[in-house]
Amino acid sequence: MRMLKHSVFAGVLAACAFSTAAEADPANTLGPPPPLTAFSKLPDIDKVALSPDGKRIALIKGYGAQRLLLDIDLEKDDFKALKVGDVKVRSLFWGDETRIILISSQSVYLRDFVGGKDEYYSGQILDLSRNKTFAMFDNVEGFYPIVMGDYNRIKIKDAYRVTASNVKIQGEGLRSLYNFDLNTGRGREMEVVPHHVQNWIVRPDGEIMARAEYDRDTRVWTLRYRQNGKYRAIYSEKQLLDAPSLLGRGRDDESVLVYINAGEKAGNYYEVFPDGRFSEPLDTKGSNVGTFYHPATGKLAGFINYSPDGLAYTFFAPDLASLPRLIEKGMPDYTYRSLVDVSDDGKKIIVYGEGPGDPGSYYFIDYTTRSFKIVGQTRPEVPAEWVAEKRKVTYKAADGLEINGYLTLPPGREAKNLPLIVLPHGGPESYDDISYEWMSQAIASRGYAVLQPNFRGSSGYGEAFTEKGYGEWGRKMQTDLSDGVRYLAKEGTIDPKRVCIVGASYGGYAAMAGATLDPGVYRCASGIAPVTNLKKMISYEEESVGYDKKARKVLYWKRFLGDESRWAEVSPDLKAANVTIPIQLIHGKDDTVVPIDQSYRMRDALKKAGKEVDLILLKDEDHHLSREATRVQTMDAVVSFIEKHNPPYQ
Repeated sequence: MRMLKHSVFAGVLAACAFSTAAEADPANTLGPPPPLTAFSKLPDIDKVALSPDGKRIALIKGYGAQRLLLDIDLEKDDFKALKVGDVKVRSLFWGDETRIILISSQSVYLRDFVGGKDEYYSGQILDLSRNKTFAMFDNVEGFYPIVMGDYNRIKIKDAYRVTASNVKIQGEGLRSLYNFDLNTGRGREMEVVPHHVQNWIVRPDGEIMARAEYDRDTRVWTLRYRQNGKYRAIYSEKQLLDAPSLLGRGRDDESVLVYINAGEKAGNYYEVFPDGRFSEPLDTKGSNVGTFYHPATGKLAGFINYSPDGLAYTFFAPDLASLPRLIEKGMPDYTYRSLVDVSDDGKKIIVYGEGPGDPGSYYFIDYTTRSFKIVGQTRPEVPAEWVAEKRKVTYKAADGLEINGYLTLPPGREAKNLPLIVLPHGGPESYDDISYEWMSQAIASRGYAVLQPNFRGSSGYGEAFTEKGYGEWGRKMQTDLSDGVRYLAKEGTIDPKRVCIVGASYGGYAAMAGATLDPGVYRCASGIAPVTNLKKMISYEEESVGYDKKARKVLYWKRFLGDESRWAEVSPDLKAANVTIPIQLIHGKDDTVVPIDQSYRMRDALKKAGKEVDLILLKDEDHHLSREATRVQTMDAVVSFIEKHNPPYQ
């Protein structure tokens, strides 16, 4: 265990600027490729969190086949460790200066909840100094020991507590907000309300400030503000799908932050005051934006601009305003930089960076002492020269729409006449960006170029671009991919006769659609957790919400899929007879997002049509490939499949 200390904390960097791991010319230092596991294993360190006083770091660390939770004392340069096994850790934060909150999930059936098996979250309070662990809601009568969000660190009578919400098992499914004693794990009820409450905003002193409600019967979203122990509705609007979002505190003591999704105010963030007044739209410096709250006050401190080209921060909190400039100045060689956590005083931070030769490293910076320490690398088994180059590409779709994407090139090979793997993202309302991505890097290490197109319907390029994907599953969203293949072939970068398609979730649908609806482009197709029948997928979503056909989740799907009368035309399982290439299907048995029946249907349809298909089932795996053993199994299977049907070297 003592060995771990040196691998986790490599020491203080000598200079005020960071340098990436590779300073030599990769072309002159290329050794044999690392094993696929170097890419496909879970990150060696993950979920890094800084304590409020900036004196400790918590993180998840790989240790052989185990995952450890480390509590690192920065002043003593020492740590404590707790084995967490194969628990699916979703987030990690500090409850106070010594206690850690771990949020994990598992796929289970809870008999009192509709929709069958689902991915449920649980919260643990961990005190490694006392070797104590408490599960939130574990001993609270009327609740399963799960959590549903609303995590806040609050302070009551000089003692920190942590809030979380849940739903009562019996009765009308009342939504409940509790806070938990970090010493004993005991919960204290703060509020029990009707099930249509979505979330709460809580002040640092533990006083509830506001809550958002959405009535599924009337379709009315309401913002209620709390003063002197009483609520008052200060804003409401009727929305079938695009209701507002209550996000957090505003910049002052009284306002709350709301994002408006529809109507005249759509697409903007506003501060809403106790009398119902709206501020002017806040200047976010972009369209795809997240919020950043001050760690000490919980007030809005700035915005994070998410774009495929990286992250950009805008802070208006004075004590944080200089951080983006200092990070950029200190990490000039990094193409991707992320501010991970900040101490309450804003003087100590955790940053994450990726760049040439570095698949990802975490650093601790103390601006009071000008000290820089490397916390660790995410993938230390990937040599610097095997971090593949990732280029931005732009091309025109057949109808003239500009499509952006990213091309990962195989190390040591000239970018000419290469075999290609098209790797469309999931979502589909998501995007691929410039950051390191383990699957594309693993495939590139085997000699392939990898194209990740941000097809119409993707996020990151404005609402209008996303909306161009509505009703285009299997149509223009699909040909946006093959238009990228044709562009790269015209440029001479790839060999158009040596192309396969691999994807997960919506990307899995695109892989199956590529084989059934866009013939002649691909030599093979691998779908991981693919949607293959649109009508059955909608039925599954309806079942998960108690057969409410007007549930927002169901309406979201229907809006994206378009006219129901055309779903059969673009359902790959109904077009299996069109397949002329080998098909691989991979699906987790615990997938609660895309049911495994979607892969069974595709397999059965292909076999009935006399086609070549292989279905691989992943034991205990969910939709997101959260477990290391099955991630490794998946990557090994995909690479073996594409190497067999589209050899990288000829």
